Amino acid sequence: MEGPLEVGERIVAQGRWLRLLLMHLAGRQVRASVELEDLVQEVYVRAIAHEAKLPLEEPKDLPLRRFLAKLARGTVIDAVRAIRAKKRGGGVKALRLSRSDWSSTGMLESLVAGVQPGPATEAQQWDEQRRLLDAFAQLAPEQRRVLGLRQFEGLSAAETARRMARSEDAVNSLYRRALEAWGGLLRGQTKPSE
Repeated sequence: MEGPLEVGERIVAQGRWLRLLLMHLAGRQVRASVELEDLVQEVYVRAIAHEAKLPLEEPKDLPLRRFLAKLARGTVIDAVRAIRAKKRGGGVKALRLSRSDWSSTGMLESLVAGVQPGPATEAQQWDEQRRLLDAFAQLAPEQRRVLGLRQFEGLSAAETARRMARSEDAVNSLYRRALEAWGGLLRGQTKPSE
């Protein structure tokens, strides 16, 4: 059985993937109302709250990613509900979820306080993360969706085809083109999709 420090490290190690997943799941309305980092922190808090249910076995953290993806979907749904409640005049639920105080809990940070990168490494990681997110945002909506389903949610081509109401061959082709477009944007070789 892993201790709290190892659990925290395993969850934090999924941060880059989790940010991309949340960008995929959260629409413009959510991203305009709630910081992406707040959503990430909320997923971290929910993961620690459900520590006993965390699937931490190998290989490649796929069970952990699926569990975090489920938490991420719930977090985005709660954010959407809070935004709608706030527009309708509020209430307790709106006040609880619409404030950007999720990251103030610090639960996960306290678990991994001893393994934080130095300032230069952290700055480099943030620059790389920003490049990934910016390039992802420039992709066409269908390209973002197929990448989100296949890459971030870990769905098979068949499951993705069902979700997108396309053939499996069409999904595979779209996925390949989306990966090429994203890579091209990251290398500065292609223009954003329209």
